[in-house]
Amino acid sequence: MSPDTAQSHPGTVAAEKQALYARSALAGYFFLTGALLPVWASRIPAVKDQAGVGADQLGLALLCMGVGAMVTARLGGALLDRCAPRFVIAPAAVAAALCLILPGTARGPQELAAALFVLGTAHSLLNVSVNTHAAVLQRPLGRSLMSSFHAFVSLGACFGALCGMFTAYAGLSPLVAFQSMGVLLALVALLPVGALVRFVPPEPRHPRPDGGAEPRPRLSPHLLLVGALVLAAMLSESAVQDWSALFAQESVGASGTFAASVFAAFTVTMTLGRLMGDRLALWLGRVNLLRSGALLVIGGFAIALGIPWPATVLLGFALVGLGLSCAVPQLFSAAAEIDPRHVGRNLGTVAAIGYLGPLVGAPVIGMLSAQFGVGTGLLLPVLLACGLALGAGVARPRGQSPLG
Repeated sequence: MSPDTAQSHPGTVAAEKQALYARSALAGYFFLTGALLPVWASRIPAVKDQAGVGADQLGLALLCMGVGAMVTARLGGALLDRCAPRFVIAPAAVAAALCLILPGTARGPQELAAALFVLGTAHSLLNVSVNTHAAVLQRPLGRSLMSSFHAFVSLGACFGALCGMFTAYAGLSPLVAFQSMGVLLALVALLPVGALVRFVPPEPRHPRPDGGAEPRPRLSPHLLLVGALVLAAMLSESAVQDWSALFAQESVGASGTFAASVFAAFTVTMTLGRLMGDRLALWLGRVNLLRSGALLVIGGFAIALGIPWPATVLLGFALVGLGLSCAVPQLFSAAAEIDPRHVGRNLGTVAAIGYLGPLVGAPVIGMLSAQFGVGTGLLLPVLLACGLALGAGVARPRGQSPLG
């Protein structure tokens, strides 16, 4: 039984205020989740030089980070079913913020790999914790909050990237930059703790009809299918992040500034889409929202890859961002509904599967790009968007008819 199973005086004005404060506090932790890794990513070249590693060694260190994130997502999600995620979020946020300092201390490939493994582990626990608690908070309302929460991840990512750029412009070493940002974010993570933990979200009980012991949870085909769609969405997001600027330079000879603006357009439209996502889910339904978003992704890639002009490349990747914006949040909501007794485990499982996307996608797209050009490499997320459109039905809310 989850510790969050009751609420004092539900429906009272005080309870409604506590719920509002808890949602605001959780939005702040989503912002922190998005802000942490861009601070590190923006200083990768400086860390690479400081640690004295080559591109191949950096790639292995980044792989260790992904492995740490995958393992923690799977194990941490199961842990969250035994303790209320609202008590885990703040410690995980402080730990992840302080772990940001570790890459700045690395002086060799082994140290960098270990530092990134720990950072990936801490960040993954925070990520699964905030998403699990978001699923718990939205259940009594009977509607999605996940997309709007994920909008704060995008806003946090913009903030983290800007902070990283500022530390580089100011000439701060990676260690000083990571120490400053890590301590700052750790202190900020302590501010909303009270509002988060005081509100006990109402949680329905799920007793077994026969009164027996609860069965051991198993990986259902339904959950694995949702995880496969999360993988497709995350791989597509990472493909645009890693290759859109390079494609703009290769296809239209764009300047560095314009190439960067292509990814900026993708980021802005993704943030806007997530801000509108929960309302769109109410209006269209989750399946139609996912399917129409996937079709928008296909159309955006068709414009960007098929009509290589500066304006169309910018427009195309902006449409891709809008189409992908709601995919991961809505799929996380679908995973949380599969078995309300094991929200953390199920979210952790699909997150772990999703983390495979960037790990697999980067070398595959890189190989295709080296042989045939970046445009050919970007056909992989186009194919995955087709799969997302065809498989969107697995995300249908529980109890909804196939025609609903």
